[in-house]
Amino acid sequence: MDLQELITRGRFIFSKALERLRVFELVNGRRNTAEIAKTTRRHVNNVSRDLRLLADGGLIQPRSSKDGDFLKVDGIPVYEKVPLARTIPMTYFHGSSTALAAPSRRSRAQSNPKASRLRRPPSLPVPSETELLDICRKGEDQIYEFKGQGAAANKIVREIGAMLNTRQGGIVFYGVDDDGTIQGSDMSRQKLDQSVQNSVKSNISPAAVVKLHTVKVLGNEVIAVVVSPWNRKDVYQFEERVLIRKGTNVFSAKPEESRKLHRGVYVV
Repeated sequence: MDLQELITRGRFIFSKALERLRVFELVNGRRNTAEIAKTTRRHVNNVSRDLRLLADGGLIQPRSSKDGDFLKVDGIPVYEKVPLARTIPMTYFHGSSTALAAPSRRSRAQSNPKASRLRRPPSLPVPSETELLDICRKGEDQIYEFKGQGAAANKIVREIGAMLNTRQGGIVFYGVDDDGTIQGSDMSRQKLDQSVQNSVKSNISPAAVVKLHTVKVLGNEVIAVVVSPWNRKDVYQFEERVLIRKGTNVFSAKPEESRKLHRGVYVV
């Protein structure tokens, strides 16, 4: 299942059922059905029904214990999100994150609709070893880019410049070949960070912030360069060009696309 199909399934399952979206949000591989029911103040049978529906839709799965059996807490099954679902901001399953917010936050958003519209989704989470292996197996896509050893900093920053103008942002994995082969980084995170940050400062305007993290996988270290989602205010330029990432490629924004971005409208 690819990213778009998972989002489509989620939107269908959660349509007109915000309480089900709350159940999905609470699934973390540690809480059992009874704990989620207590948190949401719903009957355990109703929560159990929602969890089965989410599992049938491919968004969650029973968590396995060390001996291979389904993990249970107090005799009640525990679920976890499938790896791909962990990378998707909750707002992609519903038009607005304010639907799940506390009443006081909802009232503030209603009193300031402009601020609500400009609120961007959180940055993509840094994947675990297992999740990165799955990402490498599936290949590059809209939010993931691979760069092998020796890739020049400005090549990495070009991808960053394009991701900064997209709805989800993205992650550039340094130490992964184009075909998904994990090579591992040929330099420390600190050294790559210095090189990338200097290139970002020199080539991207307005000023942008990226964060680098190390992921250990199969005895190697891969460096994840996390790019925040577009803030819907700044239109970022790389070497004085507005770039957009579409699928696995980077394009210069067309005039009509650039006008959309300057109006705060998503293009991708």
